[in-house]
Amino acid sequence: MGDVEFTEYLGFRTLGVLDGAFVIELALERRHMSRAERVHGGVLFSLLDTALGRAVIEELPPGRGCATVELKINYFRPVQFGVVRASGRCVQKTRSLAYAEGDVVNEEGKLVARATGTFFLTDTMRQPDRERV
Repeated sequence: MGDVEFTEYLGFRTLGVLDGAFVIELALERRHMSRAERVHGGVLFSLLDTALGRAVIEELPPGRGCATVELKINYFRPVQFGVVRASGRCVQKTRSLAYAEGDVVNEEGKLVARATGTFFLTDTMRQPDRERV
């Protein structure tokens, strides 16, 4: 992968904050599919983890970051082609934790997956291993 970030490698396209949610799109390609010829659950998981984490970071002062503590996802329908859109919202934030929720929808606006997550808030975007939860 070289210098390419994980999300770039997967093909995520950041749209930014729209209607109070952090939004990311993904144009599905063959590499995103499982052996069952539908988008792999891990791709949707990564999409939601990224959208929720970015929603949390949007609520923080510049330079601060977060780390995923827990993420729960439910899958509702398979997707085999097209563009999917993930949106994440930071719902609650304390001094050390944030809770976020988000959805992935298909091109028809139908719910594909939904996630909730807890994020540990960090003083910097990158931190040494001992600072992490």
